[in-house]
Amino acid sequence: MDEPFPDNWTYLRTELNWLDRVLANTVARQRKETKEVDRVARSPIDRATSHWWKGLLNLEGTVASDSPVDMPKRGAAKGNYQQQMEARIRASQQQGIVLGLPSLCQTLELSTFEKNLVLIALAPEISRRYERIYRFLQEPEQAGAFGLPSVDLVLRLLCRNDAEWRSARLSLAASAKLLRHRVVQLPEIRTEPFLAHPVKLSDAIVEYLLAEQPQLDALDHLLQTASCSELNKPRPLADAVETWMPESLAESTNSSLNAAIAAPVASAQWAHLILPDQLLASLQHLCDRVYFAEQVDEVWGFSKASRGGYATPGTVSLLIGARGTGKTTAARAIAQTLNVPLVSLDLAFLESAQSQAMLQQFLVEVPTVLLLKSAQHWFGRAATVKPTLLQRFLQARQQSRSITLLSMESIGTMKAAWRLYLTDTLEFPLPNKASRLKLWRQVFPPEIPLSSDINWQALSQLNLTGGEIVAIAREAAIYYTSNPTEHKLSMKHITQACQNRSTPLKIAFGNQKMQSVTKPRIKRNVNSDKY
Repeated sequence: MDEPFPDNWTYLRTELNWLDRVLANTVARQRKETKEVDRVARSPIDRATSHWWKGLLNLEGTVASDSPVDMPKRGAAKGNYQQQMEARIRASQQQGIVLGLPSLCQTLELSTFEKNLVLIALAPEISRRYERIYRFLQEPEQAGAFGLPSVDLVLRLLCRNDAEWRSARLSLAASAKLLRHRVVQLPEIRTEPFLAHPVKLSDAIVEYLLAEQPQLDALDHLLQTASCSELNKPRPLADAVETWMPESLAESTNSSLNAAIAAPVASAQWAHLILPDQLLASLQHLCDRVYFAEQVDEVWGFSKASRGGYATPGTVSLLIGARGTGKTTAARAIAQTLNVPLVSLDLAFLESAQSQAMLQQFLVEVPTVLLLKSAQHWFGRAATVKPTLLQRFLQARQQSRSITLLSMESIGTMKAAWRLYLTDTLEFPLPNKASRLKLWRQVFPPEIPLSSDINWQALSQLNLTGGEIVAIAREAAIYYTSNPTEHKLSMKHITQACQNRSTPLKIAFGNQKMQSVTKPRIKRNVNSDKY
């Protein structure tokens, strides 16, 4: 019987051993070719035209061509390795061991080329030595790709002839499944040839593939979310920016985007935040940085003392945390306290050309409180926005009495160079049981009559974020309101809401046990030979 992989990491190490052999052969071949060219070439032009004159001079018996570099011959040994891998993957699945990359391949029915492409793009996320190897194998002008493999390099590594090259190139077309499901990200700016574009996996897919115990439900959620047409279409620029108005400003006829900073006021928004005390205090201190900046800088003279650049009037804070942990609510509480509008923008909905326009707009309007969601699209390692424009934007925000909130789920997605501009990094943890209990007890407005049968302790056992609790509570209120015979919102309505949102639920309800509810999965063929 074939030996199963004990875990996902053991499987990945085996696949990386294969990739190491492929790269070692390619590096050796490129070193040999470079040595041959350098022995004859006398100028950069000679090196650029080496594919022509190598064939004429017949160096070492090789003949150049414009087709991709040939891979080593795939003999019986290669076939045996492929068959052994498939057998071990099937044995792992039979024992209930989920392997990240094979499960992705089975779900999307990826070809062997597409599977190997994902592996090549995943390697730099595991070890930075792959970045150095990729830089060596690519053209010198591709050094700005941050060690990511280019389309050209992937095709050269995996294609043996022109026919395979043409077929493989279609796997990276705009309509291909890898791009349609947001598994692979390519730059949207088309100022370079397609072959020069770096290939990067989406951050969510990387986290799934590197998980110690990948969850199929998590993969289904990623792929279903990415395939929604609304996510695949950029929003109009005018609709991308959202402005949330505090109640006092909404009632005023004189409100503007840059309203004068009033004294901090007690904000009801803070009551909706169930966060650790230290994090809450840090968020509230951001308001003091804006309100007291004039007194500290102008009256007490710190503006002269801070000309070295270390102390700036503007705040640039990084908010780290999963979706629904309270980052947007915290931004609203800050804006409410300062009595100014909150200008927010989700960068995931912007194209590269729109990003440049938005940066210019923010430089002109200078909103006091600015929230940039999905900030990795501007400040991540694979961002396509010009670094000089981002640097100018951050420096301008630092010099204005403002608060800039960069929101993302993981600090690892931010390029290291941009961390120098951060005033602080604030991490929003997932709520624990006690926090979830507080969130459940405060989520329903006082106007809604609640039944005494609601089991708050059981609800707090559900591993949910604050945003998910709000969504379920709203759905329960709809179930209650739609039935005129119901006098109070009860546990039954909350259970229906959990089922409707595919939330796992096993709690006592009366004398019965509610069945666990799980999200429907994308259909997959476990016995498929494709992985």
